[in-house]
Amino acid sequence: MPVESMVFPASSRLLPVAALFGLTLALTLAGILARPIESLSLFWPVNAVLAGVLLRNPRLATAPGFMLVYLGMVAADLATGSAWPPALWFNLCNLGAIVTIWYLMARLPRIHRRLRTPHGTLTLFGACAAGGMVAATLACVMAAPWFEQSLRATWLAWFSEQFSTSVLVLPLLLTAPSPRAFSRSTSQPVRLAPLLVLLASLGLSIAFGGPGAIAFPIAALLWCALSYSPFLVSLLTLTAGSTLIVAVAQNLMHFSVPQSEPGVTTLMSARLGIAMLVLGPLVVACVSHANRSLMARLAHQATVDHLTGALTRSAFTRRANALLDTRQQQGQGSPLTLMMLDIDHFKLINDQHGHAVGDQVLRQFALTVQEQLHEGELFARLGGEEFAIVVPGLAPELARFTAERLRRAVQDLPFSEAGEQLQITVSIGLAGCAFDAAAPSLDVLLAEADQALYRAKAQGRNRIEQAEPYRQRV
Repeated sequence: MPVESMVFPASSRLLPVAALFGLTLALTLAGILARPIESLSLFWPVNAVLAGVLLRNPRLATAPGFMLVYLGMVAADLATGSAWPPALWFNLCNLGAIVTIWYLMARLPRIHRRLRTPHGTLTLFGACAAGGMVAATLACVMAAPWFEQSLRATWLAWFSEQFSTSVLVLPLLLTAPSPRAFSRSTSQPVRLAPLLVLLASLGLSIAFGGPGAIAFPIAALLWCALSYSPFLVSLLTLTAGSTLIVAVAQNLMHFSVPQSEPGVTTLMSARLGIAMLVLGPLVVACVSHANRSLMARLAHQATVDHLTGALTRSAFTRRANALLDTRQQQGQGSPLTLMMLDIDHFKLINDQHGHAVGDQVLRQFALTVQEQLHEGELFARLGGEEFAIVVPGLAPELARFTAERLRRAVQDLPFSEAGEQLQITVSIGLAGCAFDAAAPSLDVLLAEADQALYRAKAQGRNRIEQAEPYRQRV
């Protein structure tokens, strides 16, 4: 009786949508409960978080998705006792900010959208400013029934909060690494000095006070931008910015501005200043990260052969000489073996099947050899079809068993081209030094292994030959 294929229920496809509604509801409830009674929130991250979630999950950024976000915010307002008119209108203001930020950022290529370039960071600032303007303008349209302030004061209050919060929160969401990348990054050591200086500068800002004190952390933030990843820098700018905003709101910094401009309050001025303060460190973090990535790619290209994944000749020479130097410093204790490998009749493969097939043979050969090697053993492509391996800890007599394992693995490698089976074999020459014997230079080892390889090829190929026994060298 045939088994019917499993069909997943439609409800499973609704899970991300339900999660979006639940996230919106939870964030809005938390924001409402945290804000002062009968006052705008000191810090309203809901819009920035939801814009970031929609940018990181494009499948949710649809008309039904935005409607669910709106309904979630309205439901939270109604659940906490708000009346229908303000709940509908105020959350329309919030939705306007979300849609504006999403629309402007979603049009960017992914590399800019994830803030890996200065262009992406500067565009984010513009998108946050546009989102704040939309929300503030919509708030002013119906401000009279619910606000005692002037339209100017209402607009500035909404804009300063929306802009500053989005600038502080969104970079963290857009630069957040994937779980796998995050687990790799946590295993790397982190310099503590920039972080400690940043914390000290924040403490000094609060202790010293005054309008100029909000600029005290800028040097530490720039140091962090040169030392950490954009994600960590975004986390630190969020921490520093929110700390300063709270300190100003609680009058811990004795921050004041002249009241010559009606509607401009201390908190508005501080929010805008702090938002602009983090622009520099975020751009520097993007540039620094791009430079580090470029240097890592260049180092990888100089170290690893692009076709086979083996070490390049220059990288092999550096690491093999380092092994020989370490052995010399440790009293010439451990043995060492160098192997030279050459794919048999490789020129014939290129001539009969083309260089594309030859490249596939090189890749498969290198992968097969690497699977047989252990940690600490060096494998390099010296040029063409010629490779080298350094096996520390084994004299040539014992390393011959390793070489035989490699020879058989290559011989058993299944490789076909256009339905035709290709037999790939390898010839290997060994040279090295035994326990407590002085090791010759790398050039001498390479020459001896090359002579042994020549004998292996002259005696029929697909075999292993060992260099002559070690002779005392003058």
